[in-house]
This record gives sequence, C-alpha cells and structure tokens, in this order.
Amino acid sequence: MSEAEVAQALEELQLLERLVADLQARILTLQRSVAEHEEAVKLIEEIRKSGGSMKILVPIGAGTFAEASLQSVEKVTVSLGAGVYAVKALEDTQQLLTKRNQALQAYVDALAKRLSEYAGRAEELRRFLNRALTSQQRQG
Repeated sequence: MSEAEVAQALEELQLLERLVADLQARILTLQRSVAEHEEAVKLIEEIRKSGGSMKILVPIGAGTFAEASLQSVEKVTVSLGAGVYAVKALEDTQQLLTKRNQALQAYVDALAKRLSEYAGRAEELRRFLNRALTSQQRQG
C-alpha cells in the first residue's frame, strides 16, 4: 500500500463522509415533507367525511394557533410549486397530494439507497486505511 493509495483513500473517505452527511440532511427534510403531505391527505379526508363542517386549529405563526370553524368546504387552494396556486376540489387535491407524496417517498427511497452505497464504500475505505495504518506501524 503506497502513500499515494492511502492519500487517495483518505481523500475519497472524506468526500464520502460529506456526501453521507448531505444525503442524511436531504432525507430528513424529505421525510418531513412526506409526513406533512400524509397529514394533509388525512385532514382532507376528515373534511370530506364531515361534509366540510368542523372545528380546526389554524396556525398563525410562532407556534400559535387560532380555533376556527369550517362551515362548508368544497374547494381548497393548493400550491403547484414555483409560487403558483390553484383552487381545486377536495378529491382532486387529495389525489394530487397523494401522488406528490408517492413521488417524494420514491425520492427518499432512492436517496436512502445511494446513502447505503456511500456508507458501504466509506466502510471499505476505513478498513483499507486501518490495514494500511497497521502495516505501517509494523514496518516503522
């Protein structure tokens, strides 16, 4: 094991550790979005079952909520992305959010697979570096 191989392995390991940390952060953010979509779908289902009449808590910021009553809700405004919003029927919104959630979950799964691959490669490099260090200690 040459010094160049050890230096290259160490450089690759450091890069992989940064990539792993970045992927973990991205996965966490996406998992929060998945949970938010699931809650929205559940709430829309509850609204549909109640006929649109129910009491809800409306966030007004800084962890503060106001109690409000929904009298009749047939349509909601949903973000389509890039600052564009559309008014859609409850069922259409529920379907849109469900599809969006499935796409987010597929992306989480793909990132988790990549994370696993990077972590596996990082472990291989750690073993290689440990062997190199052990060999160097025996020789020196």
